[in-house]
Amino acid sequence: MVNVVQELEKWLSEERTIQELKAKAKELGLTVKKQMTKNDVLKLIERYVERVKAVQPEGATSQRPSSASSAVQQVTPTKAMPAKEDISIPETYNKDKLVAMPVNPNWIHLYWDFSEANREFLKSHQVRKVVLRVYDVTFIEFDGTNAHRTFEINVDINNMKNYYLNVPMPGAHYLAEIGYYDQEGRYKFILRSNLCKTPVNSPSQSTRERWMDLRKRRRIVMPSGGMLTPVVERISGSVQGLEHLFRISSVGSISFIQLSGKGM
Repeated sequence: MVNVVQELEKWLSEERTIQELKAKAKELGLTVKKQMTKNDVLKLIERYVERVKAVQPEGATSQRPSSASSAVQQVTPTKAMPAKEDISIPETYNKDKLVAMPVNPNWIHLYWDFSEANREFLKSHQVRKVVLRVYDVTFIEFDGTNAHRTFEINVDINNMKNYYLNVPMPGAHYLAEIGYYDQEGRYKFILRSNLCKTPVNSPSQSTRERWMDLRKRRRIVMPSGGMLTPVVERISGSVQGLEHLFRISSVGSISFIQLSGKGM
């Protein structure tokens, strides 16, 4: 079989038209642009011959490669592609965790996970039912029994891993537990969440401004530059109670004064 390099060199040694050179370059898999001159195409093929010589052992014979890359592939081993990383989310992390997060003034989101030991225990015959408890602990030190209000939801540990709870009070503090009732009806908790505060559902009444000094890394609280003394407002009311206070018997000396609901 005739050596590819020698065949190309012999072919180039003869006088060729630009059309023949472009056809040969395309046959070799080289990129030919419309604005290229005959000399440009000739140099393109010559560079291809030099690349083939660099990767082909001297005196070796082979079939004509379809492109420069195919000639390189004859002596360069293909690199193995890296294994595709598994980015799927696992069903469980096998860790005991209960997290409470505020969504808006009247909703909180709770999610949880169990260790393998606790998951198996909650499925055992010692547990009558598993529950999620949420306590309103606003402005108190919670001891497990002194919550303002307690909410309880049954939990299916096989199918439930989170819960959205509609809470009645905005701007309040809530604490959650996952526990169970034993066969004697006694409640015992297993997991307790972080303290979760819901935002208020009205504008703040504070007249203070809070700033952060980034250079000194400190917070600054100061009175606002606006009005510091709240305006005294007038509110409308009922005069029925006042009429009763001023009403006297016909013998009395104090006469009745007609009052308006907007002030005296």
